[in-house]
Formats: sequence, structure tokens, C-alpha cells
Amino acid sequence: MRVPFRRLLLVLGLTSLFLAGCSRDPNIRKQKYYESGQRYFAKGKYREAVIQFSNAVQVDPRFGDAHYKLAQTYLKLQEWPRAWQELSRTVELQPENIQAHIDLANLLIAGGRLEDAQEHTDFVLARQPTSPEIHESIANLMAAKGNLPASIREMQKSVSLGPNRWEAYLNLALLQLKANQPDAAEVNFKRAVQIDPKAGGAQLALGQYYQSRGRLPEAEQQLKSAIAADPQNPEARASLTRLYLAEGKKLEAENFLKQVKKEMPDNSVGYRMLGDYYFSNGELDKATAEYESLYSDHPKDLQVKKNFIQLLILKNRLDEARKLNEEIPAWGGV
Repeated sequence: MRVPFRRLLLVLGLTSLFLAGCSRDPNIRKQKYYESGQRYFAKGKYREAVIQFSNAVQVDPRFGDAHYKLAQTYLKLQEWPRAWQELSRTVELQPENIQAHIDLANLLIAGGRLEDAQEHTDFVLARQPTSPEIHESIANLMAAKGNLPASIREMQKSVSLGPNRWEAYLNLALLQLKANQPDAAEVNFKRAVQIDPKAGGAQLALGQYYQSRGRLPEAEQQLKSAIAADPQNPEARASLTRLYLAEGKKLEAENFLKQVKKEMPDNSVGYRMLGDYYFSNGELDKATAEYESLYSDHPKDLQVKKNFIQLLILKNRLDEARKLNEEIPAWGGV
């Protein structure tokens, strides 16, 4: 019996050594972090994804795919400077990553750095002249330069090259609206929704269009469709709240925001909407009570703490405000 037992110990020992070796192998470690980040990203858990993609690039600073996914995650979180850093690093490591150049161009256009953006659009256009995405970026660039007719022509070219992309129809509609072509814009808003009914951004844009035209019943129905298409998007819920207020439905707006708070327990913008609504209406007692409750439920949410401090100051509860403010790092104080 002793020989088999010794063999078992040897097998177990070799297995543990193999597993330990895997855990120390940087290629395996970075890939595990990367795959974990992708799973979080797919579930919309962007903060968790940032941690995992950051771990991957910490293991291998030249891991271009992880830098690009980290950039995409920062774009989702609207953390523009960090997205710019990661996109810049991506194109440095992967100069032929066309989509990274396009994303970087769009980000630079949004930031007003038009000459820098054009370097990237020129780079992509020379390599992929039939890419619908690059003509969309050029359209954005032309619009930023104030050349609206050229912008619309480029967006129409994007649509013709990629007729199944709802984003292009949406952007074309927005440009047409800016050019005072509301009827043409409506056609393309609807086309974007038809192509992908689950595209919350298209549903939202059409709802906002109806609201801007005073077609409130259609706007309400469309905004509800936008919420159903993208339940975790607080912007659609904010738009519906504004619609209720425009219709004089204050009680309906308040009850709706109470429901939003229940339905979005992990989204800071979502669960803060009720308190912000009270504050914007000058209902300081309700706003303070709401933020006191939020601070109890989300003590690590810096924005909740800052807003609560401001309300405490307005309510002349200065000692409480001072104590909370001292807990905020110097760079994040009120």
C-alpha cells in the first residue's frame, strides 16, 4: 500500500507545481484578467471591467487589446481623459487598429482638437475608403468645422456604404435637424429605430424629437419604449420625467422617480434622480431627507456625499457638513 500512496503524493505535488507555474506565467495571468474584463463589460459592469483590464495591462504594459478594451470601457463611463490616454496608447502599440483610430478621432472632435482628429481620419480614409465608420467620423469633423452641407453629404455616404447601421441614420437625422430639415430628420430617426428596435439611443432620440415638436403623447410612448430597450440608461428616464413636468404631471413625475430609484439600485445617476428632483423644485426638506437616506445606503458614493454636504449647508447644519467634508480627500472636497 505504501507505493501507491507515495505515487499519489507525487502526482498531487506535480499538480500543485503545475498550477503554481500557471499562476506565475504572465501570459496566462494577463489573459485571465482580460477575459474576466470582457465578461464584466458584456454585463454592463464597467467599473469591474476597468479593474480587470487594468490588471491585464499592469501584467503586460504592451498588451494592445487590453488597452483598447480599457479605452472602450472608459468611453462607456464617460471618462474622456482616460479614454483618450488608452486610445492613444492603443494606436501606438497597434498602429493598424482602424477602429481605435476612428474612436480617437471622434473623441478628439468632441474635445475640439480638430487638426489632431483629421490626422486619424486621413490615416483611416487612405486605408479603408469604403468604411462607413470613417465617413461618419469625417461628417462629425465637417460639422465641428461648421460645414453642415459637407457633413450631411459625408453622413449620407456613410449610410449608403452601411445601410444596416442604425447609428448612421441617427446621426444623419441629428444633422438634418440641425440644418432645419425636420421632416427628413423624422424619416431617419424612424429608420434607425426600425433597423434595431433594441437600440435605446435611437428610441430615445425619436422620443426627444417628438417632444421638441410638441407631439407629447407620441413622445411619452416613445420614451417608454426607450426605457424598455435600455433599462439601465438613466437619460431616457430623465427625459420622461421632463416630459411629465412639461405636461404639469408633478405627482406622476415624483412617483416615477421613486420607481426609478428602486429599479436602479446600482446606478448612481439613477438613484440620485429623486433627490435632485426635490432640490431643483426647491423642496429642501425632502431633498435633504432623501440624500440622508442615500448617504446611508451608499456611503462610498462621492457624488452623494458632496450633494448631501451642500444640502446640509443650505439647511444650516454646518457641523454635520464640516464633518462629512473632512472625510473627502483634499482633491475631492466641496
